Amino acid sequence: MGVQKITFDGSSVSAKVDADIYHFLLSHEVGILRNFKSGISFTVSNNVITFKDGYVSVYGRLVYIENNTQVSITTDSSKYGYVVLGINTLNDSATIYIKETTATYPNLTQTNLLNSDGLYELVLCAYTKTTSSVTLNNNYQRSYITNSRDKIYELRSEMLSRFIPKVYTPNKVSNGVYSLGGLDSQRLERSIIHVMIGGSTVLTFPGAQIFFILGSYALVNYRHYGSDYSLNLTYSNGVLTLTCGSTNHDITKIVITTL
Repeated sequence: MGVQKITFDGSSVSAKVDADIYHFLLSHEVGILRNFKSGISFTVSNNVITFKDGYVSVYGRLVYIENNTQVSITTDSSKYGYVVLGINTLNDSATIYIKETTATYPNLTQTNLLNSDGLYELVLCAYTKTTSSVTLNNNYQRSYITNSRDKIYELRSEMLSRFIPKVYTPNKVSNGVYSLGGLDSQRLERSIIHVMIGGSTVLTFPGAQIFFILGSYALVNYRHYGSDYSLNLTYSNGVLTLTCGSTNHDITKIVITTL
């Protein structure tokens, strides 16, 4: 009990105290430090997986993976495998090894090292193997830690992508009938839609109207050159189809703003 000096001349700091502080500063995240050094990228050749250098933090325990670190995979059977970095605070070790099982990927031991000592296994890469080859699973999502500046940039990019109005030129199906594909229904429900007819008439309505009134179908009334019409909208499998109230009406532009 008492006060333990940390950032003082001549003070001695335990690895656990140092790790706790790093874990806090790294937003309580565990993983590979993204966009730093080579990010522990990897390749495979002749059944040998080679890693480039990078850093890992596991509950503040920092590890540097040296450039050209190699792990050999024995092609003796068909299995699913991980190359794992194991951090074990019980024996103060950090080692790289493989874990393999048949039918599915193996389970991992991931002790909360903030609260107790034990083993934490972090996946450096995933692969499958047969008796003749090793194939990397590039779809496996590794755990990453992103610094605050990059997080802000990613958030800004996402917000710009979501909230800046997107302008589309619809496909003409036939006279008065147009379509627009590649639309996600959930995003469309959160959008405001502007439809320009004939370069002079603009209809504005919420995307939710397409789904909440009649279910993937809606009618929007509009006035064009002194006469009243209805725009028929249907949504199916990512495609929004718009049918004007007259075959003489042309939809020149669609603007979608996601909220």
